[in-house]
Amino acid sequence: MNAITPATMMAVSASISSVGQVIQARGAAASAKINQQRYEQEKKAAELEGLQAELSRRKETEAILSNNMAVKGASGVGESRSFMAIQNDIQNILEQDLSSIKISTNKIRTNLDRAIFNEKNEAYYSGIGSIINASTTIIDGWAYHDYYLKEHEKPMKEKLKKFFRYRRNV
Repeated sequence: MNAITPATMMAVSASISSVGQVIQARGAAASAKINQQRYEQEKKAAELEGLQAELSRRKETEAILSNNMAVKGASGVGESRSFMAIQNDIQNILEQDLSSIKISTNKIRTNLDRAIFNEKNEAYYSGIGSIINASTTIIDGWAYHDYYLKEHEKPMKEKLKKFFRYRRNV
């Protein structure tokens, strides 16, 4: 039985490094997918919070308007311009508040959409980079194997043919 030569060790080392890089890429892709799901959940939560804030603000305004109508009725004041102006001001403030709530909710949704997009890109390009890196590691290992090859050793190509023939027969 032959001892492992430096050339074979270089090839084995390159293979192990390549497998490690591919596994790392899969882990990064899985992590990115989990982050994307988390961002989707945060986005839904932000939308619900925005809707709850709008509803709460509408209820507050309706209570104020109703109280004003009750005071008007109890005081015997008719349809005065000042009363109508106050009611209109309250309505205008409500519309401004609702608009601010919508803008805040949309800002959060946009930030989360951007984070989801970045995660998808990161996973995609990380995967491609890992595959390229693994490929270059294998090619380097092959080249180093053939460089450190001893006179009695077979080149990597011959070893691989023998390995795959053996695997088919097993």
